[in-house]
Amino acid sequence: MYGRYTRSFERQPGSRALSEKIDRKQLKQPDEFQQVAGKGMEWVAVHQTQVILAVAAVAVAAALGWGLSLYRASREAKAGGDLSQALELESRPIAAEAQPGQDSFPSKEERSKAALAALDKVRAENKGTTAAQTALAELGFLKLKSGDAAGAQKDLADFLSGAGKDHPLRSFAQESLGYAYEAQGKLDDAKGAFEKLRELDLPARADFQAARLALVQGKPEAKQQLEKIAKDYPKETEVVREANARLELASLPPMPSAAPAPAPGAAAGKPAPAKPALKAAVKAAAPPSKPPAKKTK
Repeated sequence: MYGRYTRSFERQPGSRALSEKIDRKQLKQPDEFQQVAGKGMEWVAVHQTQVILAVAAVAVAAALGWGLSLYRASREAKAGGDLSQALELESRPIAAEAQPGQDSFPSKEERSKAALAALDKVRAENKGTTAAQTALAELGFLKLKSGDAAGAQKDLADFLSGAGKDHPLRSFAQESLGYAYEAQGKLDDAKGAFEKLRELDLPARADFQAARLALVQGKPEAKQQLEKIAKDYPKETEVVREANARLELASLPPMPSAAPAPAPGAAAGKPAPAKPALKAAVKAAAPPSKPPAKKTK
């Protein structure tokens, strides 16, 4: 048996009594862990008041953190409800399109005015919330749609400077900022805004917008750039469709200065129906109405 006890035949003669006394003395002594624990207990006993205050402070801090978390969640919920109501105004029909008994606005202008005011209110009353940040982006979208390109530029730029890269509206806001610059004739700024789509993992849209701007500026390489979209990004069906529509629009003959003669068989006083190809091309020429989808990583 090893340890504090040694075998008697290993000891020198006459040393047995002395070794047993030493062993008993060692057994009575506390080990290191017991000493440290004992000292800790002694310190707590002497400093009992300080310990109680410290524990109470930790408990209060934990309660405050929990309360702050609940407060923030409550604010976000309220802000989200306010934002939902503001967005609902945008989706209401005008009187001419409404169903019987359905809430509506007398005109598109009145609808836009009411929606803008509601979104501004969301921002003012819910500062620091995700809903307020989203309302800023929605203000930019609505102003761009309403023809206020300068106002849209400011709101969208402010949103992009404060929103995180993971915000679901960031990519659409970045592209809309490019359209806001373009609407004001700031084509170099528009090109820079569209180019940043690459940083958001949207290289196909960045190339498409570069080609589209080249077409707007009448550059000879524009058509080749648009044709290259389908080759480089065959799986990006939406972008390819838009690029093809731009190519089709560019291939149409220039519109004559004088009004063309009515098509054969067309009723007097009624315009001839537009060609399907022209309809599709013109439709694709408008800015996207939905956020561009990101690739799933």
